[in-house]
Amino acid sequence: MRGIFIMLGILLLSGSSALAQQLNLTDIRRDFNKGVKDEKLCKQYYTILKEEAKTTLEKGYEGAFQMFMAKHTGNPIKKMSFFNGGKKVLESQIKADPNNAELRFIRLCIQAHIPSYLGYKEEIPKDKDFLVKNLYKIEDGKTKTLLYNYLKGANIFSADELSLLGR
Repeated sequence: MRGIFIMLGILLLSGSSALAQQLNLTDIRRDFNKGVKDEKLCKQYYTILKEEAKTTLEKGYEGAFQMFMAKHTGNPIKKMSFFNGGKKVLESQIKADPNNAELRFIRLCIQAHIPSYLGYKEEIPKDKDFLVKNLYKIEDGKTKTLLYNYLKGANIFSADELSLLGR
């Protein structure tokens, strides 16, 4: 009888662990800016996204967290592999869904904060313009507010642009 309870406990614990590993876009959005600094969090989201991402948006976040992984390895070859692989994933999702404001947000945040020598800053003006014209169209108010607050704190937009973003 005791063995049954032990087995049941193990099954319940392994089940709750599996549930904790499910893709949750709300959490991913909330923790997006932490991925660069928090290696454990970055690996966790990258693994989940790599295994479960299905939509262009989820795959866009997968590309972002793959690029963030470059920050968490010391090997220069792996750094470039993570960065270039993630860039390819993100760009392919934007090509598939060019009017997705959240994908443009992801790319803008990355391009605005990476070193120039990586040569991945060419879309900043287009993405800024696109977001000024389209961020307000995001239907989910919580997502729109979260993205706006990220952009407001990122020092990417002028005061006039921020006022348009916040409408």
